[in-house]
Parts: sequence; structure tokens; C-alpha cells
Amino acid sequence: MVAPGSIARSTMIHRAADDQEDAFAEAGVMSLHDSKPARTGAVALLASFAALTVGLSGCSVVDELVYHQRSSIFQTAADAPDSSVAHAAWVPDDASDIRIVESTRPDATNASILLSSASPLDPSICVEIDRQSGSTYAIEGAPDPYAAKRVFTCGEWSVIPSEDGWFGWTPNSPGEQDQAPLRG
Repeated sequence: MVAPGSIARSTMIHRAADDQEDAFAEAGVMSLHDSKPARTGAVALLASFAALTVGLSGCSVVDELVYHQRSSIFQTAADAPDSSVAHAAWVPDDASDIRIVESTRPDATNASILLSSASPLDPSICVEIDRQSGSTYAIEGAPDPYAAKRVFTCGEWSVIPSEDGWFGWTPNSPGEQDQAPLRG
């Protein structure tokens, strides 16, 4: 049920708004209801910013700002900075074509690494166990860690064979870490 007088008040409100729109139009001012030019300008501005961002720095800025991750590629571990996960204890000496995706958050240690190597993993560092964890990050060409029944646990890393070498991720589960010959 409509309250008495509400229709009359509603009509008066709409007439006042229409009068205000007419006054804005006469003065050459855009009304609140005519926002298409403002939306078009905002969309154009956002599109320009996106094109500039991608054009200047590729996808890396988006990855770091939006997804809090960065990707790195090194021909060998010697090419990587000393602080890089390319120097993890389990990484074989002959590692090449090293591809890394890791968190950019200061308190996170999440990382995945795919590398080429003909060497087996060092048994004093890694031991094969049932898989209990999976990789946080995917790397193109890496095997599916969730399809693996077994992994090598190498401290805080879990590692599985890849087509040309090894695919590893950290952190792994505490259950995997507890079974590793090298902890930490």
C-alpha cells in the first residue's frame, strides 16, 4: 500500500531533478545522469595506462603487483645471484636452463624451479618418499606435481623428475621435511 501523499512527493522530487538537469544543460554543465563522456574518458585512461604498463615492462609488472610473484631464467646456476633458489642444496652442478617462479612477498618462501640436468639427485641430500605436497607455482613444461605419487624430499624442497631434469618446489609439507636427510 502506498502512503498518502507519497506519489505527490515523488512527482515533486522528479520535477525538481528535471528542472536541475535543464539548468545544467543551459549552463553547458554535464548532469549527473549524463555520465557517458566521463565513463568513456575513464575507460580510455585505463586502457592507455594498461597499454603503457605492458608496453614498457611486459607482464612482469603485472605478475609482481597483482600476483606477488616473479619469474627468472638463468642459463646456469652461476648466472644467478647468490640469493637465488638456483643455488638450493639439491640443485645438481650441471643444471642449465633454470626457470624459477617465486613469491615477491617478504615473508613468503614459495618457489618453484624447473631445470635441465643429466645428474641424479644427491642421496645425502634427497630421499624418495610418498608425495604429501604440491607446487604453488606452475612453470610451462614442468610435470604435474599432483600426478606424482612419489617425490624426492630435499630439506624444505620436494623434487620430481621432469622431461630433461628436475622440477622442485618449496615449501613442502612438514611430513616431507621430517623424512629428508638434509633438513632446512
